[in-house]
Amino acid sequence: MNQTFDIHRFALMLKLDLAEKGRNMLLLATLLVVMLLLMLLPITMSREPSGLREALHYVALFTVVLFGGSFYSSNALTQYSTPQTCIAALMVPASRVEKYLSSFILNVIFVVPFLILFVKLHHYTIDIGNSKLPAGGYKYNYIQNEPLQYFYFCYFILHSVIFLGSVYFPKASYIKTATFVLITILVVFGVNTLIASLFTGFPKKIVAFPMTGWRIWESDTMSLTKNVHEKFFHVLIPETTDNLLRVFAVLVALSFWFIAYIRLKEKEI
Repeated sequence: MNQTFDIHRFALMLKLDLAEKGRNMLLLATLLVVMLLLMLLPITMSREPSGLREALHYVALFTVVLFGGSFYSSNALTQYSTPQTCIAALMVPASRVEKYLSSFILNVIFVVPFLILFVKLHHYTIDIGNSKLPAGGYKYNYIQNEPLQYFYFCYFILHSVIFLGSVYFPKASYIKTATFVLITILVVFGVNTLIASLFTGFPKKIVAFPMTGWRIWESDTMSLTKNVHEKFFHVLIPETTDNLLRVFAVLVALSFWFIAYIRLKEKEI
């Protein structure tokens, strides 16, 4: 097959992928949007402040947006890896780039707008909820920018890893990829916390997420029985280092997407 990129063939490839996977993609997208609305809208339905309704926004961020959305990427390239469809999919008269870009674009078309939808709905529902609360009382807060930006990087890295897993594993790709992701997270978080503890002399409590600053609590005991004072330190990452870590996170996501293309190329050889 001619491996040069042809826009007409690419358009036909997009139509083919939509015909084969469009119905399931639409059903999954509808389910995720409904789940998102069910978790974000309750905060707009009461004139009394509720910590549970506010917490639902954080739960939705991880369970619906991060975990639920990952199911979308888990099916991105499965037609090229599962034994039942692999040969037929590889025999489609289109170049590797056209096949890859078709699946990649359909995936990104969902991944990016779904994240934007959550952020917009989050701010919109918080504003409506606050407008119904008594003046001068408790007000709901948006998710802070720092953890939200951290989530953005994790979100795209996770989707790129699962995108790769959809073509790398021939069977049970999502389960195997999820296992790999979980083990990697535990190792990275464990090593990062250990390094932070070593540098700070193993304090009483430390919170150290990868690519972020360290939060440290130390006890200053004035007596064996009382007057225990707790000191808090927030070790910030220099701005230059922070920018480099952001670039690194972007490169990690791009690398997994590129490896997925290499894996697809290997399938055709």
